[in-house]
Amino acid sequence: MIKILVFLLLALHLYGAQVFWNDTYKDALEDAKDSHKPILVFMSQEGCSSCKYMENTVLVDKKVSDYIDKHYVAAHLDIHSNDAPMELQIPVTPVFYFLNSDESELKEAMIGAKKASVFLKYIKLN
Repeated sequence: MIKILVFLLLALHLYGAQVFWNDTYKDALEDAKDSHKPILVFMSQEGCSSCKYMENTVLVDKKVSDYIDKHYVAAHLDIHSNDAPMELQIPVTPVFYFLNSDESELKEAMIGAKKASVFLKYIKLN
């Protein structure tokens, strides 16, 4: 019984630490305009170990995921097939773009993997 309870608590914790990711730029842009939030665009690619680190360690950190969900509209796109504008098309991953809902740059893009505490500090809007 205790094992089941521990499993359920872990499952709830992991489920609660998930970012809602749009899978198209167009959808994220529409959501950003509707919600008046900026957009966080995460560009990654298959086989990128730094992308996997960000996905499996940093972006599931509860403080990070809660902040993103509260303050951004998020999009996770593959660099090889996406609908993002040409200005966001670079062959380096991971890269994070921070855009206003009018598609202007909110802050400088972040390239590469970072620890959760560093990433959280960078994504904060104030």
